[in-house]
Amino acid sequence: MHPFHSITDVERETGIARDTLRVWERRYGFPTPQRNQRGEREYGQDQVERLRLIKQLLDSGQRPGKLLPLNLPRLHQLAQQSHPQQSLDVDAEQLLNLLGTKDSCAVRHRLEQLLHQHGLRLFLTELVAPLNHAVGEAWFHGRLGVLEEHRYVEELRSLLTVAMQSLPSPRSGLRAVLTTLPGEQHGVGLLMASCMLALEGVEVLQLGVQTPLEEISRGAVENRCRLVGISCSSFPQRRTTTSQLVRLRTMLPKEIDLWAGGSGVTGLPAMPCGIRLFSDLQQIPAAVAILRSQTTAEKPTAGAVD
Repeated sequence: MHPFHSITDVERETGIARDTLRVWERRYGFPTPQRNQRGEREYGQDQVERLRLIKQLLDSGQRPGKLLPLNLPRLHQLAQQSHPQQSLDVDAEQLLNLLGTKDSCAVRHRLEQLLHQHGLRLFLTELVAPLNHAVGEAWFHGRLGVLEEHRYVEELRSLLTVAMQSLPSPRSGLRAVLTTLPGEQHGVGLLMASCMLALEGVEVLQLGVQTPLEEISRGAVENRCRLVGISCSSFPQRRTTTSQLVRLRTMLPKEIDLWAGGSGVTGLPAMPCGIRLFSDLQQIPAAVAILRSQTTAEKPTAGAVD
């Protein structure tokens, strides 16, 4: 593997615009790229890792002037301090126990408390995502019944719907259609992705579950969307998911991106150009930042060097 990354790679991996990288280089002395034989910037893996952590800490409200001089261990320390995983693990276990008591009001109240305590972003990425997996495992091993699993899904769906409606109006100028593929009935992941996109200022048009491919394409085109998002659970066969995604890609105009995420994309073969797979919700902010820069940036002049 090549030990260096181009500025395009770094922008894609970190969500930090290339113009920002250049400004930081001049103003703060970091990052410190090398130049290849063509005079283009190239960044080492350690710098990319530092930039990822810096982006994470910037999203939590910290300022670049204080972060850019810090080394990798110090950035890791700050990230852990702003990422209370142990507390969230305890919260997830408490919720699992509440589900076992069959007390819907207690489950709803605790979910609302945790949402207000942690904020929607952390609630989604660090609590709900692992809790969904834990609930599925508890059902599989007989700790929870189908009734409790369904109750959890409905309480979560209701809470996230209200939370999404309370977010500020979209500001990024990006519009997305979100749905699931035909035969996919599970919609919680769809709602979680919708919330994450809305947090990034994307206007989300939800089509519900099991939308025919032709209607997904028509909805994206007629609503002038820049993005189609597909939520995939692990229940449909991978071969079916793959073939549907590939077919949908051929039906969409090339200027509309196709994203797919959820447990159902794990282990899928390499996708054709124009289909991006997401392993977790935390990849969405960086991807939206890149999509926004691609949408608004002017075309570079011929022969320009970064």
